[in-house]
Amino acid sequence: DQHTKRETLHRALPIVEKHGGPEHFSVACTLTNLANAHGALGDQHTKRDMLHRALAIMEKHYGPEHFKVANTLGNLANAHGALGDPHTMRDMLQRALEIQEKHYGLEHFWVACTLSNLACAHGDLGYQHTKRDMLQRALEIQEKHFGPEHFSVADMLNNLAKAHGALGDHQTKRDMLQRELAIKEKHIGPEHFSVVVMLTNLACAHGDLGDQHMKRDMLQRALEIQEKH
Repeated sequence: DQHTKRETLHRALPIVEKHGGPEHFSVACTLTNLANAHGALGDQHTKRDMLHRALAIMEKHYGPEHFKVANTLGNLANAHGALGDPHTMRDMLQRALEIQEKHYGLEHFWVACTLSNLACAHGDLGYQHTKRDMLQRALEIQEKHFGPEHFSVADMLNNLAKAHGALGDHQTKRDMLQRELAIKEKHIGPEHFSVVVMLTNLACAHGDLGDQHMKRDMLQRALEIQEKH
């Protein structure tokens, strides 16, 4: 219950502030949890403001390049993104990425997560080539971390396919969507309802390439799955 969580944390915050002082790192932790509760309830403005305060405390306590600061930057970036501020989202994620690369190395799982979010920010700003390149790097990290047929790899393939499509590369889009479909069918089965969405996307990619027969066949299969559900 996010409402109860929020109210409990609101009660806890002044107690933590009184015990450790307003800039104690435990206050930052409480602020972060409270911010996330507000975010879960749709209050992104309050989430953003609390995370800004938490970030300032974390930077004083840990230093500006600590990995915990990077975590807060990523969380705060998402709040800015939810509020329609992709410029600030991009800048914060870029800073988080640089910290994570120094702390974890260039091929860590968390680096891939931040790259994926940063790619989306660049895409929202119209930089589709940068989005594609960052997603490609994130995909390669995930494949090394999880293996080439992991469910998370399939999700990344979907995002990357969309980036290629936005750049007019419909062949690569089709190939990546085909690979996504094959992976997810192994995980959830060929007649799961979500396969309908993948088949529809893939059908459209075939249509963009002028293959109307394949488009028709995939849409037919999607329809048959829908009728069963």
